Amino acid sequence: MINWAPKTLDTTIRFLQSVSYAFVMASTIAGSVSCLGQSYPSKPIRIVVTVAPGSGLDARAREIAQGLPEYLGQPVVVENKPGGGGIIAAGAVAKSAPDGYTFLLGGVSVVSYYPVLYKKLPYSADDFVPVSLLATGPTTVYANPSVPATSLKELITYAKAHPGELTFASPGEGTFQHLAGEMFRSRAGVSMLHVPYKDYSQLVTDLQGGRISVLFDSTGALMAHVQAGRLKAFAVTGAHRIAGFPNVPTFAEAGLPAHDAAISYGLLAPQGTPQAIVETVSFACAKVQRAPDIQERLSRFGFTPRGTTPAEFKQFIGEERARWSAVIKETGVQLDF
Repeated sequence: MINWAPKTLDTTIRFLQSVSYAFVMASTIAGSVSCLGQSYPSKPIRIVVTVAPGSGLDARAREIAQGLPEYLGQPVVVENKPGGGGIIAAGAVAKSAPDGYTFLLGGVSVVSYYPVLYKKLPYSADDFVPVSLLATGPTTVYANPSVPATSLKELITYAKAHPGELTFASPGEGTFQHLAGEMFRSRAGVSMLHVPYKDYSQLVTDLQGGRISVLFDSTGALMAHVQAGRLKAFAVTGAHRIAGFPNVPTFAEAGLPAHDAAISYGLLAPQGTPQAIVETVSFACAKVQRAPDIQERLSRFGFTPRGTTPAEFKQFIGEERARWSAVIKETGVQLDF
């Protein structure tokens, strides 16, 4: 006979806790939400995405939407609502009915540092309940090939010798790309001009055409352009190099460890959404994010699939708010929406 039982009291307790948690969550997914008196979900679910179709985050959102029906039993529809760096989408979802059929998918920035960065917003961070942190990952400093530098050190040296000559782009004031650029300006001690865009595709066109010098964005955003020789990549954030950019050093390796702008995105629900529904969708997100194909695809870009619990996501949001609030204070950036 095989003795499968844990051999100590501590391991017995941990074993029973893990079995209990798995049983409860599986029951939540398979069963009904008793507080509503009906099975959930009973109709299609809508995920509002903060970016336009065709972007990297949009692709990640559609992966989530394709995977969730297996665990929730209903179609999941993606609705793109770009504009204002995610503020328009967040404002719309904040006003939605908290019935478990509308969610917001976007950068964690909309509830972490936006309430600190903007004097006034059409929503409050308290208008949302965290569902799941979906993924976190490094960012890259991209440059047009004509920029007279072949490394991060040379880029900083050139920027210091030619203050105000180099420009850095973003898809709008207050966006992650804007704040990442401000962090770099402050911590590298350089002067560069910020150029915000409304159209990300035009931003990329101008970056490749040399009308913009650099861009700070996720490692997957323009990887194909770097591999094709249309852009240069000087450094990536994070502790390790990534598979897609094996020859691109980390910021620490390149001599600027203080630049640690990491990107993250997650799923939020309107405040008041029943906790049982939040837990159900959170557990389903975790299952989707742990699928081998999703993990392989994200790892190529240096991203780490997360799929956290609501409590873990809430803690992460608090940590991000504290970290980026310090950057906002350091750089002096303050915006009006």
